[in-house]
Amino acid sequence: MSSFPVALPNLDLDLARTFVAICETGNFSRAAERVNRSASAISLQVKKLEEIVGRSLFERETRRVRLTPDGEVLLGYARRLLRLNDEAMSRFRAPEFTGTVQLGVPNDNGIIAIPEILRRFAASHPHIEVDVFLGPTASLRKRVAEGTTDIAVFSFDPELDPQPPIHSEPLVWLGARHGAAIEKHPLPVALAEPGCYWRAMALRALDETGINYRVAYTSEFCQAQIAATEADLAICPVPISVISDRLIHLDARHGLPELGEYRMTLAKRGATGPAEDALAEHVVSSFKMAAERGMRLFA
Repeated sequence: MSSFPVALPNLDLDLARTFVAICETGNFSRAAERVNRSASAISLQVKKLEEIVGRSLFERETRRVRLTPDGEVLLGYARRLLRLNDEAMSRFRAPEFTGTVQLGVPNDNGIIAIPEILRRFAASHPHIEVDVFLGPTASLRKRVAEGTTDIAVFSFDPELDPQPPIHSEPLVWLGARHGAAIEKHPLPVALAEPGCYWRAMALRALDETGINYRVAYTSEFCQAQIAATEADLAICPVPISVISDRLIHLDARHGLPELGEYRMTLAKRGATGPAEDALAEHVVSSFKMAAERGMRLFA
């Protein structure tokens, strides 16, 4: 009697990529465009994938497809498999650039988004060292202009930045779920330190609306502002990706003004080499991927 374990079927990466594309686009037609296949081919791939795993993955609806509980579980595995595959292929197929790159990033991105971005960059470009500098937008913009920083990611200002934004999302008011801070007069707000674009956008909106407020909590890190908001000490203006089960989106129904879109850009010093360009391309694509997947960038 054999003691060898029964071999399990392999999860085809091509099928996994199609499956993730359907989940992220919401329907078969847009997924077909992303993976360069016909809609009928996409349907056949889904059928084959469901046969391999032995479970139903989608609940078909008129306009969209919705994941079954088994589909939600598989989505996590599929993304991990594709990430490992892409890291491995990038590691062996990417040019062997070497050198050191100085990267400047805002405080909150430096703590939350950038470490994961740099981890994946290190896997694909192991011979490039990245030195990271954290600071406010004004400082980062100055360092790039002076050439002391190779690449920097910071808040986009159309009057100061000739390069286009690389990321955009709504800046919104958040408050504690079942909290009472929104009902207080003057309105307590938790803000970043002066010079922050989020702070400027929020104060301008409050002043233009004529809302009586007080700055109840100030910190250069949005994690501290969020903590104050979760404790119901204040409300705060932050990108919408920050929202969690402990926070709610406050808007005109609560008497608050809209804040508009918060945008980020990437700038490079005058002359950059292949190592700097490789990192810049990786950062831009990472922000795009995060936005497409609804991943958090700030907290």
